[in-house]
Parts: sequence; structure tokens; C-alpha cells
Amino acid sequence: MSYQRITRKRRETHLTIGLIVNFSRKGEWKPYLSPDLLSTAAARAEQHGYGLEEFWLAELKMTPERLGSVLYQRNIPGVIIAPLPVARGELDLEWERFSGVAIGYSLIHPSLHRVTTNRFLAMRLAIEKLRERGYKRLGLAMRLNQDARVNHQWGAAFVWEQQQLPAKYRTEPFIIDEREWSAARFAEWFEHHRPEVILGYDPVIVEWLKRLRMRVPDDVGFVHLWNPDRSGKYAGLYHDPPAIGAAAVDFVVGMIHRNERGLPEAPQTLLLEATWQDGATLGAPSAGTRKQRRAAT
Repeated sequence: MSYQRITRKRRETHLTIGLIVNFSRKGEWKPYLSPDLLSTAAARAEQHGYGLEEFWLAELKMTPERLGSVLYQRNIPGVIIAPLPVARGELDLEWERFSGVAIGYSLIHPSLHRVTTNRFLAMRLAIEKLRERGYKRLGLAMRLNQDARVNHQWGAAFVWEQQQLPAKYRTEPFIIDEREWSAARFAEWFEHHRPEVILGYDPVIVEWLKRLRMRVPDDVGFVHLWNPDRSGKYAGLYHDPPAIGAAAVDFVVGMIHRNERGLPEAPQTLLLEATWQDGATLGAPSAGTRKQRRAAT
């Protein structure tokens, strides 16, 4: 049956996979969930002979009980939980009825199988690329929520790398609460530590540096830890959202075929690896960081 689902060019879709998205389409969901992930997941489901239906919970305003009832009545055997708006979220369904896979770490209850990228190794990859270019004094700047939603893998990897350096090259990470994330607080941190390059999620950092009369990448480089694409607009890490979406569909389809329903006794995490993307926000250290290097030393 799996062979027939994959090889038949034209097929009727009899079963549907539910993609649970706890956002509104009109809201700020793109920083958490790539449109490419959604489209690729739908295409991958079709390859397996399934449809993919999106449930945008912030628009539907369903209780978990009502959502579970709708899924069951529509004969949806498997669900994929998209990254949540919060760092540590919950979703209570009658899980014995469904095969379930979560994307990312933001769903902490219940503990499902999950698909994500290895942020710890991704951070080490980014730092390795920066070392190859001669950068020594690195800075990490992000909201606390952005680190918390990946089990603090960003901060942990960065601090470990800092500990391997001579004290004069170390900086304190700028990881603060959302309410304190501001140009003024960033400026205080930057003036104190004077990093040659900053790793972070939010491109607003580039604008804040310009306000400080720092040219990017001539004076200070910027590495985007969640590079939205491979266009080269930003240097940084590309996590390949289409591959994440396809892997999540493959995972849940396999569970459906094996008739695995309910909460797993031994939850598994499928880790994909991020790749490096060169971009316009990172220059050659020999020409681009002289000013910062003099200030740092």
C-alpha cells in the first residue's frame, strides 16, 4: 500500500493529516513558522496519499476538547503540532485517538515524538565559520524566549565556546526578557563588550548598530541564527524548513501505518542539521573588523 501511494501519479486522498497551528493567519506567525514548511508538508503528505488540513487555533477559537472532537469526526488519524507562540506550551487532546508529532521544543506537555534541528551543533557550526574568518570576539544577542524555546541550546553552546577562549576575548551573552529588549539596553551591552560580530535572531540588531554609527559588515558583522532563506541577504544558519516539514509528515505517516496511537513510552527526537549560508552581513575580517578589533584589544 505504501508503494502504491508513492508511485501512483493520480490518486484520491482518503485520509487527512491535521497540522495544528496555534496562531492566526493575520498575526505574527512567520518568525516561528516558515510558509515553506507549510507548503512542503502539504506536498509531502500528497506523495504519501494523504491530504493536509491546517487548523489555525487562534482563528477557530476552539477548546482542546472541541478540537479533538473535530479531528476525530473528520477521521483524521494523525496530527503535527507546529511550533507554539510560547516557549513552554501544552495541548491536551484525547491522544489515544491520534498519532502525534511535534515540530520543535515548544510543546512540553504531552511529550510527543518531535522533529527539529540541532541548535547546539548549529551554534558550534556558526562559531567555527567565524573562527575561520579570523573573528575572535563574538557576541550573542537574543530575547530570552528565543533561547528558552530550544531548551537553551543556543546559550549553552555559546557559553561553552566562550570558556575555551582567553578571558580578553570573552563576552557576556545579551539574553534578556522581551520587556527589556530595546535599542537602549542593546547599546549598553554593546558599548561594554564591543564584539566584532553579533549572533542573533532579530535583524533589528542591524538597525540598532547603524544607530550606534557602526557599519554592517565593515565595523561589526551580524550572523542570523534563523536565516529565513538562502538569498544571501544575511549570513547565518539555514535550518531548511521544507526539510523539517517533510520529515514531520514522514514521521507521522509511519506512525499511522504502524497503528501507533497515543503518547509514546519512549519519545524520539529526529534532529536535522542546519547549514551555513554566506551573506551580506558578514565581511572579511582583515578589512571588516579592524576598528572593532582595536577596541576589543
